[in-house]
Amino acid sequence: MSFVWVCIGMIVVLGVIAAVANKFDKGNDQVEQGHDCSTCSEANEGNCKIHCLMEKRGER
Repeated sequence: MSFVWVCIGMIVVLGVIAAVANKFDKGNDQVEQGHDCSTCSEANEGNCKIHCLMEKRGER
């Protein structure tokens, strides 16, 4: 029975740690929608070319 109490206690402690970490987190978690093919950071390597061609084809 003490094993169950230890497990429950550890879950509660992890929850408290996660809540404290979330409270002090100052990160920017906004999701950016869309993709601009003209400003693709990997355009020089050609990694965005297929994706941009598929977008242009879908706009027709």
